Amino acid sequence: MTSENPDLMYRLLVQGVVDYAIYMLTPDGVVSSWNAGAQRAKGYTADEIVGQHYARFYQGDDIDAGLPAKNLEIATRTGRFEDQGWRVRKDGSAFWAHVVIDAVHSEDGRLVGFAKITRDITERYQQQRKLVEAKDLAEAYSRQMSSLSHFLDSVIANIPASVLVLDVASGTILLANQQAQRLFAQAFVDLKGLVAGDCLAPGVADYIACQTANSAPARAGFDDAVLVQTSVGPRSLRSRTVLGKQPDGEADYVLIITEDVTDELAAYAQIHHMAQHDGLTNLPNRNLFNDRLNSAIAHSADDGSGVGILCLDLDNFKNINDAFGHGFGDKILLMLASRLRKCLRDQDTLARLGGDEFAVVLPRVKRLEEAQQAAQRLIEAVAPAFSIDGHSFAVGISIGIALSAPAGNTAEQLLQYADMALYEAKRNGRNRHEVFRPELEAAARVRRQIEIDLRRALHRGELQMHYQPIIEKAGNRISGYEALIRWQHPERGAIAPIDFIPIAEETGLIHELGARALNLACQEASTWTNGETIAVNLSPVQFKSSELVSMVALALADSGLAAARLELEITESVLLDNSDGNIRTLKALKKLGVRISLDDFGTGYSSLSYLRSFPFDKIKIDKSFVQEIGESREAMAIIRAITGLSSSLLIETTAEGVETEEQFRRLLEEGCSHFQGYLFGRPEAAENRIQQLDRRVSGL
Repeated sequence: MTSENPDLMYRLLVQGVVDYAIYMLTPDGVVSSWNAGAQRAKGYTADEIVGQHYARFYQGDDIDAGLPAKNLEIATRTGRFEDQGWRVRKDGSAFWAHVVIDAVHSEDGRLVGFAKITRDITERYQQQRKLVEAKDLAEAYSRQMSSLSHFLDSVIANIPASVLVLDVASGTILLANQQAQRLFAQAFVDLKGLVAGDCLAPGVADYIACQTANSAPARAGFDDAVLVQTSVGPRSLRSRTVLGKQPDGEADYVLIITEDVTDELAAYAQIHHMAQHDGLTNLPNRNLFNDRLNSAIAHSADDGSGVGILCLDLDNFKNINDAFGHGFGDKILLMLASRLRKCLRDQDTLARLGGDEFAVVLPRVKRLEEAQQAAQRLIEAVAPAFSIDGHSFAVGISIGIALSAPAGNTAEQLLQYADMALYEAKRNGRNRHEVFRPELEAAARVRRQIEIDLRRALHRGELQMHYQPIIEKAGNRISGYEALIRWQHPERGAIAPIDFIPIAEETGLIHELGARALNLACQEASTWTNGETIAVNLSPVQFKSSELVSMVALALADSGLAAARLELEITESVLLDNSDGNIRTLKALKKLGVRISLDDFGTGYSSLSYLRSFPFDKIKIDKSFVQEIGESREAMAIIRAITGLSSSLLIETTAEGVETEEQFRRLLEEGCSHFQGYLFGRPEAAENRIQQLDRRVSGL
């Protein structure tokens, strides 16, 4: 598994390392991640330290001297800060730490944070001090060297790093501790007394020779890491060398202290990877996507090609999360990412921007058709159902396409254009792709302006209710009205509901707009003396609010309208979206005493199970069937089926869109109980509403 997925190996490695404190800092020095080694070394849990500034690990004098900020400045300027010094644990105890702070940059050179690796080397520090002390004593008291030799060997043998001492002139190895034997020697070969060039593998011998050649009497710090083929495999090594004199002063020796930093570098690489990839799918995240997009735009300017952007969004994915939980949703996203990746070229970048939003960079695109073909391949790849734990899930995907212009576009512009095209794809039915056109940008500006104006209209009282009569067959009278919201813009005049209701739903304004419409309708209906009912439409989006039932109850209480006179109209999509939760909401509304009507029945995903799961008071036959009543046998059959079903279930029916006497006569014959349409009256303001039927309409 690790050979096929090295990123996973590095991630597990970072999380499982307990000997190193490995964590990320933001560019400001705030801790953003915390591994098990950090908790062990410093005593803090991730919950206690993530979000805190890393300066809290320094002692007071260091903080007063501004060392935390200076260290980050050095790392930013040079790429790396490395030091040793005392640090403080949570319990107040101090430890000697080896600290490395590496600046982490994006592909375009932007600083995205720091990788900080801290290792508790108190024991090694103390041992090294003892080693230095022992060395000094040996040189000062040459006659006592024999008695100190055993102690010195013991200390060196237990130093975590590899220690080699070589005679400079002959290349003979004078000392090799256990770690050096394991890292450099062939099996069962004792290095002491041998010539380095003769007993070491070629790669190791070259590395040691390089360290010896670069030795200096007092060279501080460690060299950069070098990949060396050692006896335990390829390892990244970092060494420090010290040149000295033998106690007798006759020969030079070189002390080489080598650390194996393979795991440390792997941890750093994984931290860098995690900063630029999505944690679930391992796809590039938004940061890396933007880097790749900017890079593709820059290269396109060089070779004259174009850059394509695809913005992807799953259709109805929220329903799966709501019904089965986010665990199922995550599994679908993993399978989806695999399918999408297989449809793209190696040079293309597929990224997860968040949730169920994905995006693709298509570099070096010559023709728009290439981007369209790529989008179609993605749609077709998603089409087959996803099978998870015995469940089958079908999801669609909508895609917006934008292609860079010859004059060039910024990354931000391309993303905006692709997002506008995605909106158009969803508006035109979903599970399809659309290409950005300049008029979409104008339409987006109009939508934004409508949103701004709608917010203002809600506060200025520009919205009012109009009422269309509903005719009752029994008694041939107006039994009620449907309340329809109207917006009279002070500058643009009347704005049709179809132009602002979808925008209100997208922006969340529908909750305030719906509450305003309900309150106005209830207040005006409460003044009518003939007891007519008032029908108010509820948007499916309103059912996402936990306050819907209390909002209806408050509107009734404030207006004094009898609950039985209020009829709430819903569409079938309410039952599709989180049906269990919405059925509970419908039952709570019904408990208030209001009537519930199923609007536009037969136009969507009609199912008899809806009528079985909830006792609707009325079914409304969509006007599309009424308008084709004299031309389409299918429309007539559907009307007949609805009225027959409603009659058997004792549910009233309202035929919408009745415009001719012939339509009215046929609907009467089919047994419709209520009628609504221009034949009886158009929507009017409350003071102008039609209150009596025109007796010239035949059949009344």
